[in-house]
Amino acid sequence: MGGENSKLAFRKCVFRLAEQRSLPDNAEDAWSPFWILPDGPHDVFSLVTPADIRRIRDTAQENYIKLIDKVFDRLLVLKASKDLAKNPTSTKQLLNCIRILTRLVPFVYEACPDGSSTEDIILWTQRPRPGSGADYMLGRQLVSAVVDLLFTSGFTVPPATVGEDAVVRYTIWENGIGQTASLGSSKEHIANRIEVLRLLLVLCSKTMYVPAARSTALPNRALHAVAYNSNKRMVLCLLCSLINTSLRDRVQGWAIPYRSSTALDPSDELSLHAFQTLFILLDYQTPANKAGDEDADSAEHSADADADADADADANANTPSMILVTGTATGAQNLFRVFIAKLHRTQEFDYLISSIIRLLDEAMRANMSIMASVTKQSTRHAMPQEACILLWILLENNSPLKNYIVDHNNSLKLFSVLLYFMLNGYSDPSQAGMVRTISHILHYLSEDSRFATRLMQPFDQSILPGNMRIADASLTHADFMINTVFTLLSASKPYLVPVYSNLLLLVRNVSPYLTQVSQTTAEKFISLFDIISSPAFIITEPYHIRWLIYLIEVFDYVVHYRAADNPCLMYTMVKARSCFTRLRSFDLDKAKAELAMLREKKGKADSARTIGRAQSHVAIASISSDLPDDVSSRLSSISLTTETTDSARPPRSIDGAASPTVSSKARGKRPDNVQAPGSNPSEHEQSSALESPTAQVDKGKGKGKSHAAGKGKSVNAAPGQKQFQPSVEWVFSWLPDLPLDPIIGVLDTLAAHIDRISEEVQRNADAAAVAAAAEAADVAAMQQPESAASRGDVKADALHQPQSPTRQSADSTHIDSGSVFAMEAVDSTSAIIHWLSSDAMIQALPDLEDSMPEIRPRLQGLSPAMIVWFRSLLWSLIYGSGMKPFGIWKNTHVRLFVVKHSA
Repeated sequence: MGGENSKLAFRKCVFRLAEQRSLPDNAEDAWSPFWILPDGPHDVFSLVTPADIRRIRDTAQENYIKLIDKVFDRLLVLKASKDLAKNPTSTKQLLNCIRILTRLVPFVYEACPDGSSTEDIILWTQRPRPGSGADYMLGRQLVSAVVDLLFTSGFTVPPATVGEDAVVRYTIWENGIGQTASLGSSKEHIANRIEVLRLLLVLCSKTMYVPAARSTALPNRALHAVAYNSNKRMVLCLLCSLINTSLRDRVQGWAIPYRSSTALDPSDELSLHAFQTLFILLDYQTPANKAGDEDADSAEHSADADADADADADANANTPSMILVTGTATGAQNLFRVFIAKLHRTQEFDYLISSIIRLLDEAMRANMSIMASVTKQSTRHAMPQEACILLWILLENNSPLKNYIVDHNNSLKLFSVLLYFMLNGYSDPSQAGMVRTISHILHYLSEDSRFATRLMQPFDQSILPGNMRIADASLTHADFMINTVFTLLSASKPYLVPVYSNLLLLVRNVSPYLTQVSQTTAEKFISLFDIISSPAFIITEPYHIRWLIYLIEVFDYVVHYRAADNPCLMYTMVKARSCFTRLRSFDLDKAKAELAMLREKKGKADSARTIGRAQSHVAIASISSDLPDDVSSRLSSISLTTETTDSARPPRSIDGAASPTVSSKARGKRPDNVQAPGSNPSEHEQSSALESPTAQVDKGKGKGKSHAAGKGKSVNAAPGQKQFQPSVEWVFSWLPDLPLDPIIGVLDTLAAHIDRISEEVQRNADAAAVAAAAEAADVAAMQQPESAASRGDVKADALHQPQSPTRQSADSTHIDSGSVFAMEAVDSTSAIIHWLSSDAMIQALPDLEDSMPEIRPRLQGLSPAMIVWFRSLLWSLIYGSGMKPFGIWKNTHVRLFVVKHSA
């Protein structure tokens, strides 16, 4: 907008709509400035404030409705112009119409002060069109016009060629699926696509203004009009354009994918909006019996649209495979999901997976770059979270894609990169959605035995930063996975509680194929089982028993199928067999008494914290030292649950073990919020691990970012909410079904053999020590004393001569005999591990034929709560990205999630 005078004139038009009721249709001086005066989106969003819009809507609703109608009519006129590309004035006015609608529509969806809504009146009611008098439904026509704007010749796609006079050209924007060459779009086309996609997201944002509990029951009619559109050609072109634009390679040459500025360039912003539009289209499903008129409208035009799509399929050599196997009678269904499900060509799968891995790898390399480590800034334009969400949506909607990933050469690279992002983001509440999405992906892939078998291959830690590596060269991918699971569970973050079940299910599904689990991994895994199987932990929350069942199933599979392949794990299980026997003799009263004692001790520690952090630390340490070892260790186990008071501070280690040794150089390079898998969380992390979810989110959120709420039961008991009260009936609902007897039987058998091996090693060590001592005595007796004079001469010469071989032999014998006992434990362990991996161990096992469990993975199901969470995640990401630079939904009354603004 030019100067202050034009801005003042525009503001007067805004005030006039609120102050002068029932403005006539022909009052062009009141309507035309909205598409003539603004010079850019900043003018629209800064000069038309939320307070202005609400005042017009609530006090002069007829002007509010008429303004939307007039702007839409002008948009239709400009869109139909065939010389739009040659007329800058028309292009500017069309963009201003798009911007005004983008500004106004969010306030159509939010509830008015009296609780009513203007959505039905403005968008979904048949009413006379201003000027013509003909009845029309604004919402349906507006959605259709916006979709057409994405393919308008000269505006969002290159102008039509000679002999082609179509204003709307349904074509694919970028090369990729369904297109072998890019259209060669200009920067103006890219900028215009951003504006149109932004308006489309706003039109479909009704879900933001619905409570989470009702988000799956109420239809989104604008989103339905797009997703359930019967025009197959439009759906295919839009779907392929969004996919190809999202996954387009935006890094040129050897450039590091890092940008210090948080602002996105137009190409990145277009990719982000393409991701978001694709997500909401693929996620949407019409609630049962809620489609209403939209279903009838879809069926009305299906025949013509199907015929057009079939004709185009024969004419276009680049037609994506999904249309070739899709019948014409699709019925009332989301065609975007239908076409995604029909993808089957190898080159299409290769494009999708290779592009997703590339995006994740770019983000990982950017995080590990020198610039990122110096500036402590994340690289937003790589969009790893969007890449993970897309991967999960594709897996959920296309079964053949899962088979392709499992057989793909880069499947282990994908697995490693996903684990990296879990480790990199688990300590940041703002990354909780990404971590949970990755956990769902890995759980889904673990259902395939071929993928589980692949994880037994050696793990190359060179792709990881130094602070995430483990000092063990024998690790497999499964080893690193288990260490990662241990790291996340030991962090005890309240916002990660939903992730823990997926992680334990991941290990459970892989367990029938585990081989050569390392000693480090085995110790971490058993320490985790020791905590989860403790009686006090079991009765703290009802879902803890599910975690225990998953771990018991892991041991059951290993004992029956992989005992000889995992000697280190079996030996560690034998040493910890008291955990299994303790579980078999579980007593509810004793568990309650233990839990009460632990809470009392922790309560005293909490009161001590008021004195000061340093004195509090001493108080906790003294309390832990006064407890027996087994109880003190279980005190740390409460750090895994978020049921306890928010201020409770867990002890230093989850299992009492020391952290892996890290060099000072590595410690200097390690970020504060990242640690190696399997290492113990830092004191700061532990002290914050039990804070309330709200406090955690407030710390991690920047200004304007959102936190999805209403996605299930709160981990911490809310005021007045009853704590879980276990009963005897509850205990007997799960305890008799645990397969403990076969496991304990095997461990007892192995323990007897291991004791005999240890005794034999001890006898051999004792015999070796006696023999060494006798040999040393014989050597000493053979040496004859010499004359005093001769000895004096020898002593004088000895000052300048090296020690005699005989004396060296005697000293060496003394050291060796003393080191026999130092090496005894090592020799015993080696002998035991060797025996546990031999055929002799298999022959010593009891008959397990009757208790052999069936190898069957636990599958992942989409529960209503998960659907609500995922939908909330998508829209919260869209809301957050819309905060900059304009604040599209800022200060609107969203209800799907809670928006918290930091000071």
